Amino acid sequence: MIQIHQSEQRLERINSLLALLNNPHKRLSVIHIAGTNGKGSVSAYLDSILIQSGHKTGRFNSPHFLEPHDSIKINGFPISQEDFKKENEFITDINLKNNVGASSFEILTAIALYWFDKRQIDIAIIEVGMGGRLDATNVFDNVLLSIITLIGMDHEMFLGDNIESIAKEKAGIMKANGNVVVAPQIEKEAVDTLKKCADEIGCTKTILVESAKWEQEETGLALIKLLDHSIIRINIPLSGNIQLENSATAIIAIDLLRTTEKKFANITNEHIINGISSTKWPGRLQWIDAFKLSNVIKMPIASNLLIDGAHNPQAAKALRTFVNRQNKNKVHWIFAATKGKNIIKIFELLLKDEDSLIAVSFSKVEGMPWINCYDPNEIIEYTKNVKKNINTFVAEDIKEALIHAYSKYNKEGGLVVLCGSLYLIADLFKFFQIND
Repeated sequence: MIQIHQSEQRLERINSLLALLNNPHKRLSVIHIAGTNGKGSVSAYLDSILIQSGHKTGRFNSPHFLEPHDSIKINGFPISQEDFKKENEFITDINLKNNVGASSFEILTAIALYWFDKRQIDIAIIEVGMGGRLDATNVFDNVLLSIITLIGMDHEMFLGDNIESIAKEKAGIMKANGNVVVAPQIEKEAVDTLKKCADEIGCTKTILVESAKWEQEETGLALIKLLDHSIIRINIPLSGNIQLENSATAIIAIDLLRTTEKKFANITNEHIINGISSTKWPGRLQWIDAFKLSNVIKMPIASNLLIDGAHNPQAAKALRTFVNRQNKNKVHWIFAATKGKNIIKIFELLLKDEDSLIAVSFSKVEGMPWINCYDPNEIIEYTKNVKKNINTFVAEDIKEALIHAYSKYNKEGGLVVLCGSLYLIADLFKFFQIND
């Protein structure tokens, strides 16, 4: 049974707020993206390809990375702090004066859609916040494309405790007579549910994406089959096998878009190739240079730091697979997680007996007061439930966590990995900014 509070059963607040703003969402051409993992990467690939082809893009991602304003981008650049503050005050004032009662995420969504309309973009790439059917972004009567990325277990309290329930919630962004692109799925039940939902909703076309294939994995060169069965070679700049699925999903979405919408018929294979190769998406299987890290924490380091969000079991499995391929005898994990995450399952996938784990908290997330971090001592208790003899440590802050992890690395070798939450990774980047 999906447990959703009565106040969350409708989208009345966000629709009321948008109506007071003269319905900016009704004038936007939209690609709408839902899914458990890969939404951010797919949106970044799409954005990069569309920018390469000369289109003016708007992109809305959530959660934000460092600050709320960076979730709203035009042609890859965040709205300025000044403009964000002005629009936030304007829309918040309308919300209060009209007793709409919109949440902070609904206000953020309204800012994004209002700003995109105001800037007269060609296309908006909108990432769902959570779920799909009841998400504040699900306000469009029509979209150019609905995209469903990889589905797994996450947010079970809100979306359901099985793949079928979660897939149904994600499918809520599909539109009658619209086109749907479904990323390669691990769970057959997810594919079956999404196909059934698309049929019931009356979608015109449902494309099930085939994964790209490595041609030269060590250089990131992959092959992708387009809708006409021709093959193009792409260089994937983001690490991990999961990017085969994510890049293929974005490319097939673009391929479908250029064949169904005259406005985007100018997109060439060269635009796709250049767009993919120039994509940046921080915090996902990203290496932090050891020299830079040494300067910041003031100790000698000979190994790069690997960072990754890995905030649910499916993402943790992908991270462990990537880590295993680094051929290190042990891993020193620096870990934080949002309250409600299935830490036991994540640790079952991440941890090995020879590893060590440093638990830390992340700072309060601006504009998202409902986000809370697990107490590091609680994380250690979960760790012991999975691996009784693993070496653990509670760090007071991210600097102490890094120093402890690299002290162990300097003595024992291995690999240092920071993961468990994008909010922890945001703290790491802020720590660099302060201490550079």
